[in-house]
Amino acid sequence: MSIALLATGGTIACTLDADGRAVKTQRAADLLASAGARDVTAVDQGLMSSWDFSAPTMLEIARRVDELLAEHDAVVVTQGTDTLEETAALLSFAVRTPGTVVVTGAMRAADEPGSDGSANLRNALTVAGDPAAAGRGALVVFGDEVHAATRVTKQSSSALLAFGSPDTGPVGLVHGGQVAWLGPPQPPTTYAVASADADVPLLVAAAGAPVRLVEAALDGADGLVVAGMGLGHLPSSWMPVLGDAVARGIPVVRATRTPTGPVGGRYAGAGGDVDAEERGLLSAGYRRPWAARIELICVLGASADPAEAFARPLP
Repeated sequence: MSIALLATGGTIACTLDADGRAVKTQRAADLLASAGARDVTAVDQGLMSSWDFSAPTMLEIARRVDELLAEHDAVVVTQGTDTLEETAALLSFAVRTPGTVVVTGAMRAADEPGSDGSANLRNALTVAGDPAAAGRGALVVFGDEVHAATRVTKQSSSALLAFGSPDTGPVGLVHGGQVAWLGPPQPPTTYAVASADADVPLLVAAAGAPVRLVEAALDGADGLVVAGMGLGHLPSSWMPVLGDAVARGIPVVRATRTPTGPVGGRYAGAGGDVDAEERGLLSAGYRRPWAARIELICVLGASADPAEAFARPLP
């Protein structure tokens, strides 16, 4: 099994300076050495902060992964955890070359007490080397858990086990250098993504939030994701503006701001489910808002039909 490590920076690449601040210093070869990994190709993509990642940055990583998969069976990507779930989702949607893709990172710097980066990387390499990882789309390995990239979300800003899949749980567990898969592979949804520069804001609804937020978000937008309350319900004052955007050809996807559960029900009244459907808003289903936004960017970048894409449930 031939594996490459594509290192992009993040906390997993950090050490502490004299003032106790985390500074990115560790390259791919350093990460592999700390994990005791051998016979893995080390590739550096930079020492970046993932809070500065954009969708085009993530697509560049996907293109590099495609190149590496032409020569290797699997690629492990390390990055910062702030946007790790978004990069992983884009990789799952946009990587077209057959092979296994695993994303991991760390919550603590390499020389910080209780550092988790080396263990996470060892587990990620274990998953990457397991033939049963193939055909599952991109995977996220954190702690001893394996998650589907389109389902996972960051659940804590500081805990070591920071990632989870609230609606489904992990798809696998790593223990003793082996992977226990909790279900069969689900074929991933992919798109022929030519670009990832579509302007797609994400707007979170709140009680009494003014309509000017929607108007500002739609200014120059190619699409919009709105994270509504409860089952995806939105302030009634927003609905005429959102409906007008749909009528003008701007896809609007309705997600929920809650940590678990789907969009949708049969609530009548302005801002409810029936109103949203009649105005042409698309349902994110069980997609979390961050994954829905990345998928809409990929759909637009592939010149695909948003209505058709979001009518499909996530695998």
